[in-house]
Amino acid sequence: MTKTERKQTIMRAFFSFVLIAVLAVAMVIGGGFTAPTAYAATNDDLQFDETYVMDDLEGMTINGKPFDIADYSFDESRNTGVVLFTEYCYSFYSNRQGNYGLYVYVWNPKGLSFDLNSSLNMIQFSAGDTSHYKKYMLEFLSACEETNYEGLFYKFKVYMSDDERTEILNRLDSGERFYHVSGIELVQNGHTNADETAVNLEYTFSGYAEGYGPATSAGDTLVCNTEQGEVLTLEVHDTYYRPEGTSGGTNVQDTLHSVYFSVPNELIEEYGKMTAVHAVWLNALTNPIFVTGNKEVYDALFNYVGVNIGNRKDGFEYAFVSDFWTDAIIDSYSNMTSFKGKHAYNFGTWGAVQQFDERLQQLDYLFYDNTGDADNYTLSADRLKDWFVSYTAKFGGELVNGKYSKALFESVDAAFTEQNIRADKTFSLTSEKIDRSWWDKLFNNSGTVVESTTYENIEAIKEVTDGDFLGEEADICDGLYIADTDYAAFKEYYDAATAANETVYLFRYYVSEYTATECTELTVPDDTIGNSYSFAKKLDTNAYLAQMWVQLDFDIIDVTFTNGGVDTVIPVVSSPIDAVADATPPVETTSDIEWWKIILMVVALLFIIILLAPVLPYILKAVIWVVMLPFKAIAALVNAIRKAATKKPKTTASSPTKAVKAPQPKTVYVKSDKPKQSKEKQNK
Repeated sequence: MTKTERKQTIMRAFFSFVLIAVLAVAMVIGGGFTAPTAYAATNDDLQFDETYVMDDLEGMTINGKPFDIADYSFDESRNTGVVLFTEYCYSFYSNRQGNYGLYVYVWNPKGLSFDLNSSLNMIQFSAGDTSHYKKYMLEFLSACEETNYEGLFYKFKVYMSDDERTEILNRLDSGERFYHVSGIELVQNGHTNADETAVNLEYTFSGYAEGYGPATSAGDTLVCNTEQGEVLTLEVHDTYYRPEGTSGGTNVQDTLHSVYFSVPNELIEEYGKMTAVHAVWLNALTNPIFVTGNKEVYDALFNYVGVNIGNRKDGFEYAFVSDFWTDAIIDSYSNMTSFKGKHAYNFGTWGAVQQFDERLQQLDYLFYDNTGDADNYTLSADRLKDWFVSYTAKFGGELVNGKYSKALFESVDAAFTEQNIRADKTFSLTSEKIDRSWWDKLFNNSGTVVESTTYENIEAIKEVTDGDFLGEEADICDGLYIADTDYAAFKEYYDAATAANETVYLFRYYVSEYTATECTELTVPDDTIGNSYSFAKKLDTNAYLAQMWVQLDFDIIDVTFTNGGVDTVIPVVSSPIDAVADATPPVETTSDIEWWKIILMVVALLFIIILLAPVLPYILKAVIWVVMLPFKAIAALVNAIRKAATKKPKTTASSPTKAVKAPQPKTVYVKSDKPKQSKEKQNK
């Protein structure tokens, strides 16, 4: 069947269907708007989801002229945009709303390669008015396959759950159905997050498709008008704040999650201060993240990342335990009862002789601290996000949000968190300094709180000013509740924004618990007794395990400005980000220097000195005499050399006298005509 025949068949098959097409002129041509052309149908069994994108477009009149694909070409200078947004078979009769749907036609002038089946492909709009913006997933239906135009156009259906469909229908006025489409998000192949493009068109539909209005026998009366709306484009960056102390546990710390962005001052002058931010994100808890400063351990563990080794891997001698309460080295099977800890990796099945809260059978994160001091090493958020990508590329498996391996996370929320947080909301953080004695560590007690600080009334929306940058850098970070590792980037962003006449806002949206526990690294050779060990040797405590909550695909939907009691909601165009904090070392760490051995050596030395006190003067004299012997020998040698150098050389009658080279001036001998004297006389 030819393309023309296929089109004619579809046109004859239409029944009770009107496709309303509107050109997003700002995206395509940049001119005025044109009322759409509608066409009617003849067959109630038509499945519009299955129609070809180009057959739909070729039936349209756009900007006053019939659609012609030749008018659209690939152009790297143009951005991805929405060509058409359509309403399908609306009815105010509840029993005739089953066919209601919304469809989107996308123009791809750059010829980008999209992941068309990604769950992160979204469209954002508000139905009924401009007070309730929401993101809806896009379901891919078809793409342009015409020669030389492959991938230029795409057709998507707006996916709506039953509840979402009902909510939209309840918000619409049957006389004039209003939609403000603010933006569209599509994921490119090879990218982990979607890129959002502004649409910013307000569509007002009136009338009905044939058979869907109050008079079911009436013909098609459906029309659509469009106007340009208003959107706010934001560049969003994430940061966090983690107090130095713990928050109710020896290894647990509070973390305040924030983002920052800037808003043009002219918008604030028109609509007032920002009083609310509407955002969505997906909470996910990472699996334990292992950080070590021991290259030997890192190299040994590297080949076992992503591998389930069970409780014990035969032939693999390295292991670690987190929150290990004793430094005792196991030297016999009967002494293994002293092994306790929170997490254990590669420790076999000793049964009751071990007390571990959890056995790690698979290590999904492994990082090496090349400074060699994990006690003071902060693992950057960038390294973590790079790990998400590289691990997923290597191991794959079931994916979270269609992009990251689920094995990276201990838990993931079943649905996105969606909150409209107002400026009067506040957060609080706790920071406790705890003293854990040897006795507390022995029985895994929590210890004694010696200092407690509570940070209260942390405002959700903070307008940043020049006054916030007074003082030392550390004090500025504490005052703004941002990470010190983010200070340089934050200050640079603030300076650029203020120079562009924009105001920077910090938006705090979530508080989570972060855990970081010191690990003891050991070697554990195989035992001949089943799956046990005859001994384990401690290497060091130069490592830690961390777990944190991250917010995947964080996105701001809209913001609210208030001026004189009047609220104005403006939709936001911003590409989603993954908000990930740094992994910081544990609050409580143990030095690998074994001070008890040093103390014992000092005590032993003092004891020996006391015992030898009566004969100590003689010993000292003997020591001094022995020490001075080499110096005395050197002095004697030097004196001998000096005497030899200053002694005059001997001369004989049978040989001429030669001048002797010495530090003093040369002596010149003059030949005499006098007769030679006897040897005895010369000697005199």
